[in-house]
Amino acid sequence: MARKRVTHYAVFHNIGKTSSINIYYQGGGADTIKNLSIEEASYIIDLLRNEKPISYDHSRKRLSTLHAEPIGEGEGGYLEPLFNLDNWLNSRRYIRDFINFELPNGTIYNYNNWTSLEKSQLANYYYKVLRLRETGVSETPELISIPNDNDIASTNISRDTAWNYYLAFVAQSLVVEADKRINWSVQHNSEEEKELIFDSRSLFLWNSNMNYYYIPITLGFVSPGDPFRIYRFLLKNQLIGNNHLQTVTRLVNWSRQLRHFSGNRNVNNIYDQWQYKGFPPIERVINGTTQISRPLNGIKKRTGGCRGTTGFLRMCLRTVNIPVKLEIRAGHALPNFVSIQRYLSHGDDPYNQMFKNENQIPTSRLLIDQNTWDNWFGVGVNHRENIGRQVRELALEFLPNYILKLHCKDLAENRNHANSRVFEVFKRNYSVQQLETKKLWQRMDHKINSLGGCSIIE
Repeated sequence: MARKRVTHYAVFHNIGKTSSINIYYQGGGADTIKNLSIEEASYIIDLLRNEKPISYDHSRKRLSTLHAEPIGEGEGGYLEPLFNLDNWLNSRRYIRDFINFELPNGTIYNYNNWTSLEKSQLANYYYKVLRLRETGVSETPELISIPNDNDIASTNISRDTAWNYYLAFVAQSLVVEADKRINWSVQHNSEEEKELIFDSRSLFLWNSNMNYYYIPITLGFVSPGDPFRIYRFLLKNQLIGNNHLQTVTRLVNWSRQLRHFSGNRNVNNIYDQWQYKGFPPIERVINGTTQISRPLNGIKKRTGGCRGTTGFLRMCLRTVNIPVKLEIRAGHALPNFVSIQRYLSHGDDPYNQMFKNENQIPTSRLLIDQNTWDNWFGVGVNHRENIGRQVRELALEFLPNYILKLHCKDLAENRNHANSRVFEVFKRNYSVQQLETKKLWQRMDHKINSLGGCSIIE
Protein backbone atom coordinates (compact mmCIF):
# COMPACT_ATOMS: atom_id res chain seq x y z
CA MET A 1 0.00 0.00 0.00
CA ALA A 2 1.45 3.36 -1.03
CA ARG A 3 1.96 6.27 1.28
CA LYS A 4 -0.93 8.72 1.48
CA ARG A 5 -0.85 12.32 2.55
CA VAL A 6 -2.53 12.90 5.93
CA THR A 7 -4.80 15.92 6.34
CA HIS A 8 -6.69 15.24 9.59
CA TYR A 9 -6.73 12.87 12.55
CA ALA A 10 -8.91 11.96 15.54
CA VAL A 11 -7.86 10.41 18.87
CA PHE A 12 -9.82 7.98 21.03
CA HIS A 13 -8.61 7.02 24.53
CA ASN A 14 -10.32 3.73 25.31
CA ILE A 15 -11.18 2.02 28.57
CA GLY A 16 -8.40 -0.46 29.27
CA LYS A 17 -5.48 1.96 28.91
CA THR A 18 -5.27 1.79 25.10
CA SER A 19 -5.79 4.40 22.43
CA SER A 20 -6.81 4.48 18.77
CA ILE A 21 -6.04 7.14 16.15
CA ASN A 22 -8.05 7.67 12.97
CA ILE A 23 -5.96 8.92 10.03
CA TYR A 24 -7.79 10.85 7.27
CA TYR A 25 -6.22 11.22 3.82
CA GLN A 26 -6.12 13.93 1.20
CA GLY A 27 -8.73 13.10 -1.42
CA GLY A 28 -10.77 10.92 0.95
CA GLY A 29 -10.40 7.65 2.81
CA ALA A 30 -9.20 6.82 6.29
CA ASP A 31 -7.43 4.16 8.37
CA THR A 32 -7.36 3.40 12.10
CA ILE A 33 -4.22 2.71 14.16
CA LYS A 34 -5.50 0.50 17.00
CA ASN A 35 -4.40 -0.78 20.41
CA LEU A 36 -1.78 1.89 21.10
CA SER A 37 -0.35 2.50 24.54
CA ILE A 38 -0.84 5.99 25.95
CA GLU A 39 2.88 6.71 25.42
CA GLU A 40 2.88 5.50 21.81
CA ALA A 41 -0.32 7.42 21.06
CA SER A 42 1.21 10.58 22.55
CA TYR A 43 4.29 10.16 20.36
CA ILE A 44 2.19 9.74 17.19
CA ILE A 45 0.00 12.73 18.13
CA ASP A 46 3.16 14.77 18.60
CA LEU A 47 4.27 13.91 15.05
CA LEU A 48 0.85 14.66 13.58
CA ARG A 49 0.70 18.01 15.33
CA ASN A 50 4.22 19.13 14.51
CA GLU A 51 5.13 17.70 11.11
CA LYS A 52 3.63 19.02 7.89
CA PRO A 53 3.34 17.57 5.30
CA ILE A 54 3.20 14.02 6.66
CA SER A 55 2.20 10.69 5.10
CA TYR A 56 1.09 7.30 6.38
CA ASP A 57 1.54 3.79 4.99
CA HIS A 58 -1.06 1.61 6.74
CA SER A 59 0.36 -1.71 5.55
CA ARG A 60 3.76 -0.90 7.03
CA LYS A 61 2.35 1.05 9.99
CA ARG A 62 4.76 3.83 9.08
CA LEU A 63 4.43 7.61 9.43
CA SER A 64 6.93 9.68 7.49
CA THR A 65 7.57 13.11 6.10
CA LEU A 66 6.26 13.43 2.56
CA HIS A 67 9.69 14.29 1.22
CA ALA A 68 13.18 15.17 2.45
CA GLU A 69 13.30 18.30 4.62
CA PRO A 70 16.10 20.66 5.63
CA ILE A 71 17.42 20.32 9.17
CA GLY A 72 16.35 22.79 11.84
CA GLU A 73 13.02 24.21 12.82
CA GLY A 74 12.11 25.41 9.36
CA GLU A 75 8.40 24.92 9.96
CA GLY A 76 8.09 27.78 12.45
CA GLY A 77 6.68 27.92 15.96
CA TYR A 78 3.93 25.45 16.75
CA LEU A 79 0.54 27.17 16.52
CA GLU A 80 2.08 30.55 17.35
CA PRO A 81 0.62 32.24 14.26
CA LEU A 82 -2.82 31.14 15.48
CA PHE A 83 -2.43 31.41 19.24
CA ASN A 84 -0.64 34.04 21.31
CA LEU A 85 -0.46 33.17 25.01
CA ASP A 86 -0.01 36.78 26.14
CA ASN A 87 -3.09 37.93 24.24
CA TRP A 88 -5.06 34.95 25.54
CA LEU A 89 -4.16 35.77 29.16
CA ASN A 90 -4.86 39.47 28.77
CA SER A 91 -8.36 38.61 27.63
CA ARG A 92 -8.83 36.38 30.70
CA ARG A 93 -8.03 38.46 33.73
CA TYR A 94 -9.67 35.86 35.94
CA ILE A 95 -6.49 33.83 35.27
CA ARG A 96 -3.90 36.51 34.57
CA ASP A 97 -4.50 38.40 37.81
CA PHE A 98 -3.67 35.26 39.85
CA ILE A 99 -0.36 34.39 38.16
CA ASN A 100 1.79 35.76 40.98
CA PHE A 101 5.42 35.01 41.80
CA GLU A 102 6.90 35.99 45.16
CA LEU A 103 10.16 37.88 44.60
CA PRO A 104 13.09 37.75 47.09
CA ASN A 105 12.25 41.26 48.30
CA GLY A 106 8.75 40.09 49.25
CA THR A 107 7.04 41.77 46.31
CA ILE A 108 4.22 39.80 44.69
CA TYR A 109 5.09 39.95 41.00
CA ASN A 110 2.01 39.63 38.80
CA TYR A 111 2.19 38.40 35.20
CA ASN A 112 0.89 41.75 33.94
CA ASN A 113 4.14 43.37 35.12
CA TRP A 114 6.53 40.73 33.78
CA THR A 115 9.10 41.64 31.17
CA SER A 116 8.74 40.44 27.58
CA LEU A 117 11.54 37.95 28.23
CA GLU A 118 9.76 36.51 31.28
CA LYS A 119 6.49 36.20 29.37
CA SER A 120 8.30 34.46 26.52
CA GLN A 121 9.83 32.02 29.02
CA LEU A 122 6.34 31.06 30.18
CA ALA A 123 5.22 30.76 26.55
CA ASN A 124 8.15 28.40 25.84
CA TYR A 125 7.04 26.10 28.65
CA TYR A 126 3.45 26.38 27.42
CA TYR A 127 4.34 25.19 23.92
CA LYS A 128 6.38 22.30 25.29
CA VAL A 129 3.39 21.04 27.26
CA LEU A 130 1.03 21.73 24.36
CA ARG A 131 3.22 19.48 22.19
CA LEU A 132 2.97 16.72 24.83
CA ARG A 133 6.63 17.16 25.71
CA GLU A 134 8.33 17.16 29.09
CA THR A 135 9.12 20.61 30.42
CA GLY A 136 12.77 19.91 31.19
CA VAL A 137 12.68 20.49 34.95
CA SER A 138 14.29 17.72 36.98
CA GLU A 139 12.47 15.10 39.07
CA THR A 140 14.81 16.22 41.88
CA PRO A 141 15.12 20.00 42.33
CA GLU A 142 18.73 21.09 42.67
CA LEU A 143 19.36 22.02 46.32
CA ILE A 144 21.15 25.29 47.00
CA SER A 145 22.51 23.92 50.26
CA ILE A 146 23.12 20.30 51.28
CA PRO A 147 22.21 19.68 54.93
CA ASN A 148 24.16 17.35 57.22
CA ASP A 149 22.99 13.75 57.48
CA ASN A 150 21.48 14.21 60.93
CA ASP A 151 19.71 17.47 60.10
CA ILE A 152 16.03 17.60 59.28
CA ALA A 153 15.59 17.29 55.50
CA SER A 154 14.44 20.39 53.63
CA THR A 155 14.07 21.47 50.00
CA ASN A 156 15.95 24.75 49.55
CA ILE A 157 16.33 26.07 46.02
CA SER A 158 17.70 29.10 44.18
CA ARG A 159 15.67 31.87 42.58
CA ASP A 160 16.31 30.48 39.09
CA THR A 161 15.29 26.95 40.09
CA ALA A 162 12.12 28.18 41.80
CA TRP A 163 11.25 30.37 38.80
CA ASN A 164 11.54 27.51 36.33
CA TYR A 165 9.47 25.07 38.39
CA TYR A 166 6.86 27.78 38.84
CA LEU A 167 6.71 28.52 35.10
CA ALA A 168 6.43 24.80 34.33
CA PHE A 169 3.47 24.32 36.70
CA VAL A 170 1.69 27.44 35.47
CA ALA A 171 2.23 26.36 31.86
CA GLN A 172 0.72 22.93 32.61
CA SER A 173 -2.33 24.58 34.17
CA LEU A 174 -2.74 26.96 31.24
CA VAL A 175 -2.50 24.20 28.64
CA VAL A 176 -5.17 22.00 30.21
CA GLU A 177 -7.39 25.08 30.41
CA ALA A 178 -6.78 26.61 26.97
CA ASP A 179 -6.52 23.32 25.09
CA LYS A 180 -9.61 21.96 26.89
CA ARG A 181 -7.87 18.80 28.05
CA ILE A 182 -10.19 18.67 31.06
CA ASN A 183 -13.96 19.05 31.33
CA TRP A 184 -13.88 22.04 33.68
CA SER A 185 -12.56 25.59 33.74
CA VAL A 186 -10.83 27.70 36.39
CA GLN A 187 -13.23 30.49 35.42
CA HIS A 188 -15.63 29.01 37.96
CA ASN A 189 -13.09 28.78 40.81
CA SER A 190 -13.03 31.13 43.79
CA GLU A 191 -10.11 33.50 44.40
CA GLU A 192 -8.66 31.17 47.05
CA GLU A 193 -8.89 28.22 44.67
CA LYS A 194 -7.09 30.07 41.88
CA GLU A 195 -4.35 31.12 44.30
CA LEU A 196 -3.81 27.44 45.14
CA ILE A 197 -3.25 26.77 41.41
CA PHE A 198 -1.43 29.84 40.07
CA ASP A 199 0.39 31.50 42.99
CA SER A 200 4.03 30.56 43.61
CA ARG A 201 3.39 30.65 47.36
CA SER A 202 1.36 27.47 47.00
CA LEU A 203 4.59 25.75 45.83
CA PHE A 204 7.30 27.39 47.94
CA LEU A 205 8.14 30.53 49.95
CA TRP A 206 11.11 32.91 50.09
CA ASN A 207 13.29 32.74 53.21
CA SER A 208 14.93 36.16 53.57
CA ASN A 209 17.21 34.99 56.40
CA MET A 210 18.69 32.11 54.43
CA ASN A 211 18.40 33.77 51.00
CA TYR A 212 16.64 30.90 49.22
CA TYR A 213 13.20 29.51 48.41
CA TYR A 214 12.01 26.63 50.54
CA ILE A 215 9.02 24.33 50.86
CA PRO A 216 7.39 24.71 54.27
CA ILE A 217 5.97 21.54 55.80
CA THR A 218 2.58 23.29 55.77
CA LEU A 219 2.53 22.84 51.96
CA GLY A 220 3.29 19.14 52.21
CA PHE A 221 6.29 16.89 52.71
CA VAL A 222 7.08 16.51 49.01
CA SER A 223 9.31 18.14 46.38
CA PRO A 224 8.06 19.14 42.90
CA GLY A 225 8.90 17.35 39.68
CA ASP A 226 7.99 17.84 36.03
CA PRO A 227 4.27 18.79 36.01
CA PHE A 228 3.77 17.28 32.55
CA ARG A 229 5.13 13.92 33.71
CA ILE A 230 2.80 14.11 36.71
CA TYR A 231 -0.11 14.88 34.38
CA ARG A 232 0.95 11.99 32.13
CA PHE A 233 0.86 9.69 35.18
CA LEU A 234 -2.74 10.76 35.81
CA LEU A 235 -3.60 10.23 32.15
CA LYS A 236 -1.89 6.85 31.85
CA ASN A 237 -3.69 5.50 34.92
CA GLN A 238 -7.06 6.91 33.83
CA LEU A 239 -7.30 9.06 36.95
CA ILE A 240 -8.74 12.14 35.21
CA GLY A 241 -12.52 11.93 35.46
CA ASN A 242 -15.40 13.98 34.13
CA ASN A 243 -15.35 16.39 37.09
CA HIS A 244 -13.42 17.33 40.21
CA LEU A 245 -15.11 14.77 42.48
CA GLN A 246 -14.53 11.84 40.15
CA THR A 247 -10.88 12.79 39.62
CA VAL A 248 -10.22 13.24 43.34
CA THR A 249 -11.86 9.89 44.10
CA ARG A 250 -9.79 8.08 41.48
CA LEU A 251 -6.51 9.53 42.74
CA VAL A 252 -7.37 8.74 46.36
CA ASN A 253 -8.19 5.19 45.26
CA TRP A 254 -4.79 4.90 43.51
CA SER A 255 -3.21 6.07 46.77
CA ARG A 256 -4.24 2.83 48.50
CA GLN A 257 -0.97 1.37 47.18
CA LEU A 258 1.21 3.97 48.90
CA ARG A 259 3.30 2.95 51.91
CA HIS A 260 4.00 5.15 54.93
CA PHE A 261 7.73 5.80 55.21
CA SER A 262 9.65 4.53 58.23
CA GLY A 263 11.72 6.51 60.71
CA ASN A 264 12.18 10.27 61.05
CA ARG A 265 12.67 13.17 58.64
CA ASN A 266 16.44 13.31 59.06
CA VAL A 267 18.45 13.64 55.86
CA ASN A 268 20.14 10.23 56.13
CA ASN A 269 16.78 8.47 56.56
CA ILE A 270 15.13 10.37 53.70
CA TYR A 271 18.09 9.65 51.43
CA ASP A 272 17.94 5.98 52.38
CA GLN A 273 14.35 5.75 51.13
CA TRP A 274 14.19 8.25 48.24
CA GLN A 275 17.88 8.86 47.33
CA TYR A 276 17.43 12.61 47.71
CA LYS A 277 18.45 14.95 50.53
CA GLY A 278 15.39 17.20 50.38
CA PHE A 279 11.70 16.44 50.77
CA PRO A 280 10.66 13.24 48.95
CA PRO A 281 10.44 13.92 45.18
CA ILE A 282 6.88 13.42 43.97
CA GLU A 283 7.95 11.47 40.89
CA ARG A 284 9.79 8.98 43.10
CA VAL A 285 6.68 8.64 45.25
CA ILE A 286 4.74 7.82 42.06
CA ASN A 287 7.29 5.44 40.55
CA GLY A 288 8.60 3.93 43.76
CA THR A 289 12.13 3.51 45.09
CA THR A 290 14.32 0.84 46.65
CA GLN A 291 15.40 1.48 50.23
CA ILE A 292 19.20 1.43 50.24
CA SER A 293 19.40 -0.25 53.65
CA ARG A 294 16.80 -2.88 52.70
CA PRO A 295 17.32 -3.66 49.01
CA LEU A 296 15.66 -7.09 49.21
CA ASN A 297 12.31 -5.42 49.97
CA GLY A 298 12.19 -4.23 46.36
CA ILE A 299 10.61 -1.10 44.92
CA LYS A 300 7.92 0.50 47.09
CA LYS A 301 5.80 3.59 46.50
CA ARG A 302 6.71 5.34 49.74
CA THR A 303 5.06 8.50 50.97
CA GLY A 304 6.14 10.89 53.71
CA GLY A 305 3.18 10.18 56.00
CA CYS A 306 0.08 12.35 56.20
CA ARG A 307 1.96 15.51 55.17
CA GLY A 308 3.64 13.67 52.33
CA THR A 309 0.39 12.21 51.01
CA THR A 310 -1.47 15.51 51.32
CA GLY A 311 1.38 17.19 49.44
CA PHE A 312 1.25 14.43 46.83
CA LEU A 313 -2.49 14.94 46.31
CA ARG A 314 -2.03 18.73 46.13
CA MET A 315 0.73 18.57 43.54
CA CYS A 316 -0.91 15.92 41.35
CA LEU A 317 -4.30 17.57 41.25
CA ARG A 318 -2.98 21.06 40.53
CA THR A 319 -1.74 19.74 37.14
CA VAL A 320 -5.42 19.39 36.18
CA ASN A 321 -6.46 22.60 37.99
CA ILE A 322 -8.10 21.01 41.02
CA PRO A 323 -7.14 23.02 44.12
CA VAL A 324 -6.24 21.24 47.36
CA LYS A 325 -5.38 22.84 50.68
CA LEU A 326 -3.41 21.22 53.49
CA GLU A 327 -5.23 21.51 56.82
CA ILE A 328 -3.50 20.91 60.15
CA ARG A 329 -5.43 19.32 63.02
CA ALA A 330 -3.81 17.95 66.17
CA GLY A 331 -0.42 18.01 64.44
CA HIS A 332 -1.62 15.93 61.48
CA ALA A 333 -2.20 16.87 57.82
CA LEU A 334 -5.64 16.48 56.25
CA PRO A 335 -6.36 17.28 52.58
CA ASN A 336 -9.13 19.78 51.89
CA PHE A 337 -10.49 19.40 48.36
CA VAL A 338 -11.69 22.97 48.38
CA SER A 339 -13.70 23.10 45.15
CA ILE A 340 -15.94 20.15 46.07
CA GLN A 341 -16.10 20.66 49.87
CA ARG A 342 -14.73 17.21 50.59
CA TYR A 343 -11.93 16.17 52.96
CA LEU A 344 -10.04 13.18 54.26
CA SER A 345 -10.10 12.68 58.02
CA HIS A 346 -6.33 12.00 57.82
CA GLY A 347 -3.77 12.12 55.04
CA ASP A 348 -2.88 8.49 55.83
CA ASP A 349 -6.45 7.21 55.36
CA PRO A 350 -6.04 5.67 51.86
CA TYR A 351 -3.40 3.12 52.98
CA ASN A 352 -4.75 2.46 56.47
CA GLN A 353 -4.81 -1.31 57.10
CA MET A 354 -8.58 -1.24 57.58
CA PHE A 355 -9.09 0.31 54.13
CA LYS A 356 -6.05 -0.32 51.91
CA ASN A 357 -6.98 -3.75 50.53
CA GLU A 358 -10.71 -3.64 51.23
CA ASN A 359 -12.14 -3.25 47.74
CA GLN A 360 -15.62 -3.83 49.15
CA ILE A 361 -15.44 -0.29 50.57
CA PRO A 362 -16.06 2.34 47.84
CA THR A 363 -13.33 4.98 47.82
CA SER A 364 -15.99 7.68 47.54
CA ARG A 365 -17.05 6.78 51.08
CA LEU A 366 -13.60 7.73 52.39
CA LEU A 367 -14.27 11.40 51.57
CA ILE A 368 -16.16 13.31 54.24
CA ASP A 369 -18.49 16.24 53.54
CA GLN A 370 -18.50 19.74 54.99
CA ASN A 371 -21.00 18.98 57.73
CA THR A 372 -18.96 15.99 58.96
CA TRP A 373 -15.79 18.06 58.81
CA ASP A 374 -17.35 20.78 60.94
CA ASN A 375 -18.57 18.25 63.49
CA TRP A 376 -15.23 16.47 63.76
CA PHE A 377 -12.70 19.26 63.17
CA GLY A 378 -14.56 22.49 63.82
CA VAL A 379 -14.22 24.92 66.74
CA GLY A 380 -14.49 23.43 70.23
CA VAL A 381 -14.03 19.83 69.11
CA ASN A 382 -11.36 17.37 70.27
CA HIS A 383 -9.61 17.06 66.94
CA ARG A 384 -7.17 14.37 68.09
CA GLU A 385 -9.97 11.89 68.75
CA ASN A 386 -11.23 12.30 65.18
CA ILE A 387 -7.96 11.95 63.23
CA GLY A 388 -8.54 9.06 60.83
CA ARG A 389 -12.06 8.59 62.11
CA GLN A 390 -13.70 7.95 58.74
CA VAL A 391 -11.67 4.76 58.32
CA ARG A 392 -12.93 3.54 61.69
CA GLU A 393 -16.52 4.44 60.80
CA LEU A 394 -16.21 2.47 57.57
CA ALA A 395 -14.60 -0.44 59.43
CA LEU A 396 -17.54 -0.47 61.84
CA GLU A 397 -19.90 -0.71 58.88
CA PHE A 398 -18.03 -3.07 56.52
CA LEU A 399 -16.03 -5.22 59.03
CA PRO A 400 -12.77 -5.51 57.06
CA ASN A 401 -10.51 -8.52 57.47
CA TYR A 402 -8.16 -6.55 59.73
CA ILE A 403 -10.94 -6.16 62.32
CA LEU A 404 -12.07 -9.76 61.92
CA LYS A 405 -8.51 -10.99 62.48
CA LEU A 406 -8.28 -8.94 65.68
CA HIS A 407 -11.53 -10.47 66.86
CA CYS A 408 -10.18 -13.96 66.14
CA LYS A 409 -7.14 -13.19 68.31
CA ASP A 410 -9.44 -11.89 71.07
CA LEU A 411 -11.47 -15.11 70.92
CA ALA A 412 -8.34 -17.26 71.08
CA GLU A 413 -7.19 -15.40 74.19
CA ASN A 414 -10.68 -15.33 75.73
CA ARG A 415 -10.67 -11.53 76.06
CA ASN A 416 -13.87 -9.75 77.08
CA HIS A 417 -15.21 -6.83 75.08
CA ALA A 418 -13.70 -4.13 77.29
CA ASN A 419 -10.20 -5.64 77.08
CA SER A 420 -10.37 -6.64 73.42
CA ARG A 421 -8.11 -5.54 70.61
CA VAL A 422 -11.24 -4.66 68.66
CA PHE A 423 -12.38 -2.18 71.30
CA GLU A 424 -8.89 -0.67 71.27
CA VAL A 425 -9.51 0.38 67.65
CA PHE A 426 -12.85 2.05 68.30
CA LYS A 427 -12.56 3.37 71.86
CA ARG A 428 -11.66 6.93 70.80
CA ASN A 429 -15.17 7.41 69.46
CA TYR A 430 -17.34 4.70 71.04
CA SER A 431 -17.92 3.07 74.40
CA VAL A 432 -18.27 -0.70 74.78
CA GLN A 433 -21.98 -0.21 75.40
CA GLN A 434 -22.38 1.81 72.20
CA LEU A 435 -20.56 -0.87 70.19
CA GLU A 436 -22.67 -3.59 71.78
CA THR A 437 -25.79 -1.63 70.87
CA LYS A 438 -24.54 -1.67 67.28
CA LYS A 439 -24.15 -5.46 67.67
CA LEU A 440 -20.53 -5.26 66.61
CA TRP A 441 -19.42 -8.55 68.15
CA GLN A 442 -22.44 -10.51 66.89
CA ARG A 443 -21.91 -9.14 63.39
CA MET A 444 -18.22 -10.10 63.45
CA ASP A 445 -19.08 -13.64 64.58
CA HIS A 446 -21.65 -13.97 61.82
CA LYS A 447 -19.26 -12.72 59.12
CA ILE A 448 -16.40 -14.93 60.29
CA ASN A 449 -18.69 -18.00 60.22
CA SER A 450 -19.98 -17.07 56.76
CA LEU A 451 -16.38 -16.88 55.50
CA GLY A 452 -15.55 -20.34 56.87
CA GLY A 453 -13.91 -19.52 60.22
CA CYS A 454 -10.90 -17.65 61.54
CA SER A 455 -8.37 -19.87 59.73
CA ILE A 456 -9.70 -18.69 56.37
CA ILE A 457 -9.31 -14.95 56.98
CA GLU A 458 -6.21 -13.42 55.47
